[in-house]
Amino acid sequence: MGVYDALLLIAALPALAGPGWCSVEVVTVAERAGGREFRPQFTGQSAAVVAAVGQNASLVCEIYHLGNKSVSWVRSRDLQILSHAGVVFTADSRVSASVAGDRATSRHLLHVARLRTGDSGRYECQINTDPKMSMFFNLTVLDEPVPQTVVELQGPAEVTAALGSTVTLRCEARYEPPPRRLPLPALDIHWFKDDQPINLQSAGGGGGVLVDTRRGSARAESRLQLRAADGAAGRYTCRAAGRRAAVTLRHAPHAEGEVEAMQRDQAAAATRLALHAAPLLLAIALRLLHT
Repeated sequence: MGVYDALLLIAALPALAGPGWCSVEVVTVAERAGGREFRPQFTGQSAAVVAAVGQNASLVCEIYHLGNKSVSWVRSRDLQILSHAGVVFTADSRVSASVAGDRATSRHLLHVARLRTGDSGRYECQINTDPKMSMFFNLTVLDEPVPQTVVELQGPAEVTAALGSTVTLRCEARYEPPPRRLPLPALDIHWFKDDQPINLQSAGGGGGVLVDTRRGSARAESRLQLRAADGAAGRYTCRAAGRRAAVTLRHAPHAEGEVEAMQRDQAAAATRLALHAAPLLLAIALRLLHT
């Protein structure tokens, strides 16, 4: 057999032996490890996102073990591929995509800026497995103004109180205008003194500090009650949703009659102390003379 015939035979061996003679399978580390195959997994469930016209919205699709697969964002109503592997495939400049994370867990985000009511609908986060894997997001864009958070103190910006008296400060936080259908988070009010949080536990509850907060769907009211003791004076701030309002607490000066009475009491106390100490001092002096 010549060299040419031998080469022809080698080339024909796979066909002669059948399809099972030799095969090569390429498997990435992300797909198979320790004899077990890993498929990509979504970490969450289908989500509903509600926003107002003009706001920005981000749809977040988190995936375990993506491996060598790719993610696409698809708009369901017209099957428009908005992005693939982080690359945008739409001429709408309001749409962008980003990818974050590592090899184990990756986060794929679809961003839509300056929302319009026409952006409402279902969006699909799709993995190009066989068969494909999908997680759906329902975006609802409401045509109503976005409320602003307003925080106000109910009372003057400066309060003067006598030592030992009880002071009550009131604060209100609300959405304006009140939301009609937007699912906004409930407002919560926190109190600070000189920019430090007021800690009821460190105040001991019995230290004269009491906070009572009532929360509604679009507003909250809080009452801070404290004793005007030494060290209580300062700047008190109520805060909610990044907004704040402040009030200054001062101690009332003693009236003229009260000052005179305090001075008389101090003088009388000094006199009584001197009278009680005089016999003892005399006895000590006599003893020193006889030694």
